[in-house]
Amino acid sequence: MKPHHWPLVALGVSAAAAITIVVVVGSKSPAVNMPILLGIPLVATYLAHLVSKRAPGKVLFEFRVDPRPSWYNDAVEVTDNGLEITAVSGGGRVASSGPRKVSYGFTDLLGISTRPAVPGEAPWLTLTDGRGLPVPAGEVVVLRTTSGEQVLPVEEPQKFVSLVRSRVSGLAEVHSPASVAESNEVGQAPPPAGEIATPVQGPAVSLAGPPLAVRWLVGAVLALTGTVVLPAVALLTTPGVPQIVLAAPVIAGVVWVLNRAVPRVWGRVALLAVPVSVLWLLGKGGYLWIPALVLCPVLGHLGGRMFRLGANLGRDVEVRVPLRDGASLYVQRDRLVHKLNKSHDGGVHPQALWLGDLTVVQPGTSDVQPWQLPGGLTTRVGGGAPLLRLVARPQQWILPAAQAGELADLIRSRQGTPVQPSSMSLDEWRRLHVWAVRQTTGIRRGDYVTSGIGWRLLAAAFTGSFALMFLVLGLWIGALVTVPLTLGLLADWWRVRNRMRLAEHNPLPPGSRDWGETRPDHAPLPGWQPYL
Repeated sequence: MKPHHWPLVALGVSAAAAITIVVVVGSKSPAVNMPILLGIPLVATYLAHLVSKRAPGKVLFEFRVDPRPSWYNDAVEVTDNGLEITAVSGGGRVASSGPRKVSYGFTDLLGISTRPAVPGEAPWLTLTDGRGLPVPAGEVVVLRTTSGEQVLPVEEPQKFVSLVRSRVSGLAEVHSPASVAESNEVGQAPPPAGEIATPVQGPAVSLAGPPLAVRWLVGAVLALTGTVVLPAVALLTTPGVPQIVLAAPVIAGVVWVLNRAVPRVWGRVALLAVPVSVLWLLGKGGYLWIPALVLCPVLGHLGGRMFRLGANLGRDVEVRVPLRDGASLYVQRDRLVHKLNKSHDGGVHPQALWLGDLTVVQPGTSDVQPWQLPGGLTTRVGGGAPLLRLVARPQQWILPAAQAGELADLIRSRQGTPVQPSSMSLDEWRRLHVWAVRQTTGIRRGDYVTSGIGWRLLAAAFTGSFALMFLVLGLWIGALVTVPLTLGLLADWWRVRNRMRLAEHNPLPPGSRDWGETRPDHAPLPGWQPYL
């Protein structure tokens, strides 16, 4: 556990100890209780702060980062024999291929000094997955070693230099300027020059599926039956249920109308009226209807399944296409969104392309090859199976899609006009990137996994159900708590959603070169063969 975690542990343990002491003492005097409850945690936290960076034989300095994620553990240790650098996090994301470790013995050190960081200078360290760590603003330490120069953006750089000089005498001052180079903090881009691609005959494109009118008729009937009709019938046929409770299925119906172009969420929308309905059915004796309400999300899900990839999907309905690596591609009205599944380590936020910006939509095939997405995550593509190549400069995606030809036709049918790119500085991009990674990183069984921002909507649905119940029952105290909480969750989701969309469309830093070979007649990876 790193030093910035220790005061929190001390605070929690000492707070529990302080409460125990107060209970044992049993004093009813605030003059006795308050010093104990406040004093013990504060003293313990201060002592933890003093000793957290000191251990027998070594001193630990953490690297400067703002904001600091809760899992951030990057640090350099000054031991009896030298320096040990450990880094695993870049842009807030944990490297899925393990930590990068660099060691320097004291005999390897030739000089040391400090200097201000230079905007745009080369990353100070490259992680195991190819991402470079940018040098943050402020004063940094520069080491001259037998293998070259090493920048260290440590906290308290002057103390670090003094400590190293106290253990290694005669170190010279370092006066060389910073090297400015292209940032690789999103990983090493593929080679920009590829061979001429040889087209091959691909599998036949079969856009099968019912007409659009049939899809809407069957899908909407199933979804609305589970969202509105079934809960409303259960409430109307149960004696004693107030008419105002019917507002629950009505509200769920309004939410469905607002999400009618997103069939993948219809199953969740159908759940909105279920908690309130179950509570009233339990209270009024309508037990026979409760098992039937289990069908609500099932009917909503079946309705959404009518809009799987195929012919006659229209231009407005979002289509989810599962990919072979467990990720998903969402074809929306005006953009594409690539979301990784929850098994990917480190929390990589979704990436997006505007359909109007696409210059290449090319199904094809290739031998098994590693392909790196912007952000440092490497996936395996190829193996003779269909792939879909998408280019919207500077981005390029290669997606392992089973129905690559059908997906390409759907995307081409929705292409529109190009979108004006957003303008931001490199520092603004870095802050946005770190924020987006933090918003989409969760913890499961001790591991860091990719998560979503939709938990706010789920929580709002839960608190909103109680808010409606409190309003019906006239419990104004409960309503005063749940109604503002529900509105706050919805407002926060809207705020996060808008900023997340900006991050999704800017996975690469401003001014980045093309992500590999982007010419349609050249291969982006070895062995690439586009379909005729």
